[in-house]
Amino acid sequence: MLQAVIVDDETGNIENLTILLNKYCPQVNVAGTATNVDEALLLIRELHPSLLFLDIQMPGKGGFELLQSVVAPDFEVIFVTAYDQYAIQAIKFSAIDYLLKPVNVNELVNAVDRAMISIEKEKRNKRLENLVHTINNKQQLRIAIPGYKETVFISPDTILFCRADNNYTIFYLRNKQQHISSKPIFEYEELLSPHGFIRCHQSYLVNSIYIKRWIRADGDRLLMEEGHEIPISRNNKEKVKQAIGMK
Repeated sequence: MLQAVIVDDETGNIENLTILLNKYCPQVNVAGTATNVDEALLLIRELHPSLLFLDIQMPGKGGFELLQSVVAPDFEVIFVTAYDQYAIQAIKFSAIDYLLKPVNVNELVNAVDRAMISIEKEKRNKRLENLVHTINNKQQLRIAIPGYKETVFISPDTILFCRADNNYTIFYLRNKQQHISSKPIFEYEELLSPHGFIRCHQSYLVNSIYIKRWIRADGDRLLMEEGHEIPISRNNKEKVKQAIGMK
Protein backbone atom coordinates (compact mmCIF):
# COMPACT_ATOMS: atom_id res chain seq x y z
CA MET A 1 0.00 0.00 0.00
CA LEU A 2 1.39 3.39 -1.01
CA GLN A 3 1.10 6.14 1.59
CA ALA A 4 0.13 9.36 -0.23
CA VAL A 5 -0.33 13.03 0.61
CA ILE A 6 -2.47 15.40 -1.46
CA VAL A 7 -1.49 19.08 -1.56
CA ASP A 8 -3.98 21.52 -3.10
CA ASP A 9 -5.30 24.87 -1.90
CA GLU A 10 -8.87 23.96 -2.95
CA THR A 11 -10.57 21.45 -0.65
CA GLY A 12 -12.98 20.46 -3.44
CA ASN A 13 -10.05 19.27 -5.55
CA ILE A 14 -8.68 17.29 -2.61
CA GLU A 15 -12.05 15.61 -2.00
CA ASN A 16 -12.50 14.77 -5.69
CA LEU A 17 -9.02 13.27 -6.05
CA THR A 18 -9.46 11.28 -2.82
CA ILE A 19 -12.69 9.79 -4.16
CA LEU A 20 -11.02 8.83 -7.46
CA LEU A 21 -8.07 7.24 -5.70
CA ASN A 22 -10.29 5.25 -3.34
CA LYS A 23 -12.36 3.97 -6.26
CA TYR A 24 -9.77 3.37 -8.97
CA CYS A 25 -6.40 3.09 -7.19
CA PRO A 26 -6.91 0.81 -4.16
CA GLN A 27 -3.15 0.44 -3.79
CA VAL A 28 -2.98 4.10 -2.66
CA ASN A 29 -3.89 5.20 0.87
CA VAL A 30 -4.41 8.94 1.30
CA ALA A 31 -2.61 9.34 4.61
CA GLY A 32 -2.92 13.12 4.76
CA THR A 33 -3.92 16.29 2.95
CA ALA A 34 -2.68 19.86 3.03
CA THR A 35 -3.93 23.15 1.59
CA ASN A 36 -0.60 25.00 1.65
CA VAL A 37 3.12 24.34 1.44
CA ASP A 38 3.90 24.81 5.14
CA GLU A 39 1.26 22.23 6.14
CA ALA A 40 2.54 19.88 3.44
CA LEU A 41 6.14 20.07 4.64
CA LEU A 42 5.05 19.15 8.16
CA LEU A 43 3.08 16.18 6.82
CA ILE A 44 6.01 14.98 4.71
CA ARG A 45 8.30 15.02 7.75
CA GLU A 46 5.67 13.29 9.90
CA LEU A 47 4.28 10.68 7.51
CA HIS A 48 7.21 10.02 5.13
CA PRO A 49 4.84 9.41 2.20
CA SER A 50 5.87 7.41 -0.85
CA LEU A 51 3.74 9.53 -3.17
CA LEU A 52 2.78 13.20 -3.32
CA PHE A 53 -0.07 14.60 -5.41
CA LEU A 54 0.99 18.21 -5.75
CA ASP A 55 -0.68 21.31 -7.16
CA ILE A 56 1.73 23.78 -8.75
CA GLN A 57 -0.10 27.08 -8.39
CA MET A 58 -1.24 27.91 -4.86
CA PRO A 59 -1.52 31.24 -3.01
CA GLY A 60 1.79 32.22 -1.46
CA LYS A 61 4.21 29.35 -1.96
CA GLY A 62 3.52 26.92 -4.81
CA GLY A 63 4.40 23.32 -5.54
CA PHE A 64 7.85 24.12 -6.89
CA GLU A 65 8.69 26.07 -3.72
CA LEU A 66 7.74 22.99 -1.72
CA LEU A 67 10.19 20.84 -3.67
CA GLN A 68 12.91 23.45 -3.24
CA SER A 69 12.50 23.01 0.52
CA VAL A 70 13.06 19.24 0.47
CA VAL A 71 16.62 17.91 0.52
CA ALA A 72 17.20 14.57 -1.28
CA PRO A 73 13.51 13.72 -1.85
CA ASP A 74 12.69 10.04 -1.38
CA PHE A 75 9.10 10.17 -2.65
CA GLU A 76 7.42 10.22 -6.07
CA VAL A 77 5.43 13.23 -7.23
CA ILE A 78 2.45 13.41 -9.55
CA PHE A 79 1.63 17.03 -10.32
CA VAL A 80 -2.06 17.89 -10.55
CA THR A 81 -2.38 21.27 -12.20
CA ALA A 82 -4.14 23.61 -14.54
CA TYR A 83 -2.27 24.26 -17.79
CA ASP A 84 0.98 26.19 -17.36
CA GLN A 85 3.28 26.04 -20.37
CA TYR A 86 6.61 26.68 -18.63
CA ALA A 87 5.79 24.47 -15.65
CA ILE A 88 4.73 21.54 -17.82
CA GLN A 89 7.82 21.94 -20.01
CA ALA A 90 10.05 21.76 -16.93
CA ILE A 91 8.14 18.75 -15.61
CA LYS A 92 8.42 16.90 -18.93
CA PHE A 93 12.15 17.61 -19.15
CA SER A 94 12.54 15.87 -15.80
CA ALA A 95 10.40 12.86 -16.84
CA ILE A 96 7.87 13.45 -14.06
CA ASP A 97 4.15 12.72 -14.39
CA TYR A 98 1.47 15.38 -14.33
CA LEU A 99 -2.31 15.40 -14.55
CA LEU A 100 -4.38 18.27 -15.89
CA LYS A 101 -7.49 19.36 -14.01
CA PRO A 102 -10.15 18.02 -14.19
CA VAL A 103 -8.40 14.70 -13.59
CA ASN A 104 -8.94 11.95 -16.15
CA VAL A 105 -9.39 8.54 -14.48
CA ASN A 106 -7.33 6.56 -17.02
CA GLU A 107 -4.46 9.05 -16.82
CA LEU A 108 -4.60 8.91 -13.02
CA VAL A 109 -4.42 5.10 -12.97
CA ASN A 110 -1.52 5.05 -15.44
CA ALA A 111 0.39 7.72 -13.50
CA VAL A 112 -0.02 5.80 -10.24
CA ASP A 113 1.16 2.58 -11.93
CA ARG A 114 4.28 4.36 -13.22
CA ALA A 115 4.89 5.88 -9.79
CA MET A 116 4.80 2.44 -8.18
CA ILE A 117 7.44 1.16 -10.60
CA SER A 118 9.67 4.18 -9.90
CA ILE A 119 9.26 3.83 -6.13
CA GLU A 120 10.45 0.22 -6.32
CA LYS A 121 13.52 1.21 -8.36
CA GLU A 122 14.66 4.45 -6.70
CA LYS A 123 15.36 5.28 -3.08
CA ARG A 124 16.31 8.85 -3.93
CA ASN A 125 14.33 10.74 -6.56
CA LYS A 126 16.97 12.37 -8.75
CA ARG A 127 14.31 13.39 -11.27
CA LEU A 128 12.81 15.73 -8.67
CA GLU A 129 16.26 17.08 -7.92
CA ASN A 130 16.69 17.75 -11.63
CA LEU A 131 13.35 19.56 -11.74
CA VAL A 132 14.43 21.84 -8.90
CA HIS A 133 17.71 22.45 -10.75
CA THR A 134 15.74 23.39 -13.88
CA ILE A 135 13.52 25.78 -11.94
CA ASN A 136 16.49 27.42 -10.24
CA ASN A 137 18.68 27.56 -13.36
CA LYS A 138 16.50 28.27 -16.37
CA GLN A 139 19.57 28.75 -18.57
CA GLN A 140 21.01 25.36 -17.55
CA LEU A 141 18.24 23.08 -18.73
CA ARG A 142 18.85 19.34 -18.37
CA ILE A 143 16.70 16.60 -19.87
CA ALA A 144 16.05 13.32 -18.07
CA ILE A 145 16.83 10.19 -20.11
CA PRO A 146 15.17 7.21 -18.40
CA GLY A 147 16.92 3.93 -19.17
CA TYR A 148 16.53 0.36 -18.01
CA LYS A 149 18.80 0.65 -14.96
CA GLU A 150 19.13 4.39 -14.37
CA THR A 151 18.06 7.87 -15.42
CA VAL A 152 20.76 10.21 -16.70
CA PHE A 153 20.50 13.99 -17.04
CA ILE A 154 22.07 15.82 -19.97
CA SER A 155 22.10 19.33 -21.37
CA PRO A 156 20.36 19.65 -24.77
CA ASP A 157 23.38 21.46 -26.22
CA THR A 158 25.48 18.28 -25.79
CA ILE A 159 23.14 16.26 -28.05
CA LEU A 160 24.15 15.87 -31.71
CA PHE A 161 21.06 13.93 -32.75
CA CYS A 162 18.54 11.30 -31.66
CA ARG A 163 17.71 8.10 -33.52
CA ALA A 164 14.53 6.04 -33.14
CA ASP A 165 14.93 2.33 -32.43
CA ASN A 166 11.39 0.91 -32.30
CA ASN A 167 9.92 2.39 -29.11
CA TYR A 168 13.33 3.43 -27.79
CA THR A 169 15.42 6.51 -28.58
CA ILE A 170 19.21 6.51 -28.85
CA PHE A 171 20.90 9.81 -27.96
CA TYR A 172 24.18 10.53 -29.74
CA LEU A 173 26.19 13.06 -27.77
CA ARG A 174 29.36 14.94 -28.46
CA ASN A 175 32.62 13.07 -27.83
CA LYS A 176 31.03 9.83 -29.12
CA GLN A 177 28.85 9.19 -26.06
CA GLN A 178 25.48 7.45 -26.34
CA HIS A 179 22.48 6.96 -24.08
CA ILE A 180 19.38 4.84 -24.71
CA SER A 181 16.00 6.09 -23.53
CA SER A 182 12.98 3.88 -22.92
CA LYS A 183 10.73 6.54 -24.47
CA PRO A 184 9.84 6.94 -28.18
CA ILE A 185 11.37 9.69 -30.31
CA PHE A 186 8.13 11.63 -30.84
CA GLU A 187 8.10 12.57 -27.15
CA TYR A 188 11.56 14.12 -27.51
CA GLU A 189 10.55 15.96 -30.68
CA GLU A 190 7.90 17.77 -28.64
CA LEU A 191 10.36 18.54 -25.85
CA LEU A 192 13.37 19.54 -27.94
CA SER A 193 11.85 21.37 -30.93
CA PRO A 194 11.75 24.69 -29.00
CA HIS A 195 15.51 24.25 -28.45
CA GLY A 196 16.58 24.09 -32.09
CA PHE A 197 16.00 20.40 -32.83
CA ILE A 198 14.58 19.40 -36.23
CA ARG A 199 12.75 16.19 -37.18
CA CYS A 200 14.41 15.58 -40.53
CA HIS A 201 13.32 11.95 -40.91
CA GLN A 202 10.93 9.52 -39.27
CA SER A 203 13.87 8.02 -37.37
CA TYR A 204 15.99 11.11 -36.71
CA LEU A 205 15.86 14.30 -34.67
CA VAL A 206 18.90 16.56 -35.14
CA ASN A 207 20.33 19.49 -33.21
CA SER A 208 20.54 22.30 -35.78
CA ILE A 209 23.60 23.92 -34.19
CA TYR A 210 25.69 20.89 -35.20
CA ILE A 211 24.65 20.75 -38.87
CA LYS A 212 27.74 21.34 -41.04
CA ARG A 213 26.30 20.95 -44.56
CA TRP A 214 23.49 19.61 -46.72
CA ILE A 215 24.65 16.84 -49.07
CA ARG A 216 22.55 16.29 -52.20
CA ALA A 217 24.58 13.54 -53.94
CA ASP A 218 22.99 10.08 -53.69
CA GLY A 219 20.02 11.32 -51.69
CA ASP A 220 19.62 14.30 -49.37
CA ARG A 221 21.57 14.04 -46.13
CA LEU A 222 22.77 16.30 -43.34
CA LEU A 223 26.44 16.15 -42.40
CA MET A 224 26.74 16.64 -38.66
CA GLU A 225 29.76 17.40 -36.53
CA GLU A 226 31.88 14.32 -35.78
CA GLY A 227 31.11 13.01 -39.28
CA HIS A 228 27.60 11.61 -38.88
CA GLU A 229 25.42 11.66 -42.02
CA ILE A 230 21.69 11.84 -41.33
CA PRO A 231 19.06 11.18 -44.03
CA ILE A 232 16.41 13.77 -44.89
CA SER A 233 13.05 12.33 -45.88
CA ARG A 234 11.17 13.79 -48.82
CA ASN A 235 8.28 14.82 -46.57
CA ASN A 236 10.59 16.80 -44.28
CA LYS A 237 12.81 18.57 -46.84
CA GLU A 238 10.93 21.88 -46.87
CA LYS A 239 10.61 21.91 -43.10
CA VAL A 240 14.36 21.38 -42.68
CA LYS A 241 15.17 24.07 -45.27
CA GLN A 242 12.98 26.55 -43.45
CA ALA A 243 14.44 25.66 -40.08
CA ILE A 244 18.06 26.20 -41.16
CA GLY A 245 17.37 29.24 -43.34
CA MET A 246 17.83 27.66 -46.78
CA LYS A 247 15.82 28.87 -49.79
